[in-house]
Amino acid sequence: METCEKACQTEWKKPRTALSQYVPRTLPPAQLEKINKSEELAKFVESVCPRFKLALQQNEIMDVFADDYNELIDVDGVFGNKADNNLKEYQSFTDLEFSKNKSIAQIDWHPSIKGIVAVAYTEKLKYDDRVDLSSRILMTPSLILIWGFSDPIHPQLVLEAPEDIYCFKFNPTDPNIVAAGCINGQVVMWDISQYEARLRNHKNTGARANKTRSDMFDVEYQRSPVVHYAAVSSIEASHKMAVMDLIWLPDTVEVARMGVPVENKAQASCQLVTVAIDGNVMFWDIRLQKPAGAGGLGGLGTTAKKERETAKEKFSSIPSTFSHLDLQWKPINVVPLSKLTGPG
Repeated sequence: METCEKACQTEWKKPRTALSQYVPRTLPPAQLEKINKSEELAKFVESVCPRFKLALQQNEIMDVFADDYNELIDVDGVFGNKADNNLKEYQSFTDLEFSKNKSIAQIDWHPSIKGIVAVAYTEKLKYDDRVDLSSRILMTPSLILIWGFSDPIHPQLVLEAPEDIYCFKFNPTDPNIVAAGCINGQVVMWDISQYEARLRNHKNTGARANKTRSDMFDVEYQRSPVVHYAAVSSIEASHKMAVMDLIWLPDTVEVARMGVPVENKAQASCQLVTVAIDGNVMFWDIRLQKPAGAGGLGGLGTTAKKERETAKEKFSSIPSTFSHLDLQWKPINVVPLSKLTGPG
């Protein structure tokens, strides 16, 4: 058998830059109008429209040009990389006198002033510990501190409460009114209208002098004014256990005394709802008028009148906005929730 050897070599061409240019296809106006009005074009557009919408939705939902392999790389796991996807602390507020060794019960932002936040502090004690240390707790003030981002050391306002506060809210239409629920079941309100300018100008306050306060009720110390509550609900008509949540009704609706929701013609939030561990939902109205023939604290017990008169003498700046409600405030509606029985 005869053998032979052969080879094949492709022709090598030198690479060079090339381009092509074309002239767009044009049609006469009469033919374009005929095509645009044709039934075939209408059917084509109607058939591709769902797929076109789906493609647009996919472009909004996901990035079609993203490199999936790069996305699989754990950036945080690379040695020496300082990337951090966790939330970082922006600012902390510290007051060694009022908030030391206490827990935060609730936080609420001021509805209309930026950079103002209110924080309610409570004792970090269980029920048994509260009973054992009741005498010390009675001597410890229960407070809500209103902070401004311009000063993380000194609170702008100090709201004094009769008991530890578990929930509170600014009034959405009148932020100068603050309502809160206490651990003993009472509902308390403050009127901070005289300090509105102080809160609005908190950025211009500047550095404050570091002054030691021996007594939190020292009227001469005006760096962090102490605001006494303007009204507190009647203990007999309040919740029997701690108030766990509170909310203001919107300014468009209110609840009548028969429990029927009606239109709020005043266009101002004047009712609030509280819920407590005792299983009751209570509706409160801040517009209750002073009973005819009643003068201030008339009809209350001697002890209650003496305590309130002493507080008013000590806090001469207590506004009389809700004086007709103080210690006489009662809910307009009480809804008892049925107790769950059985598993679940």
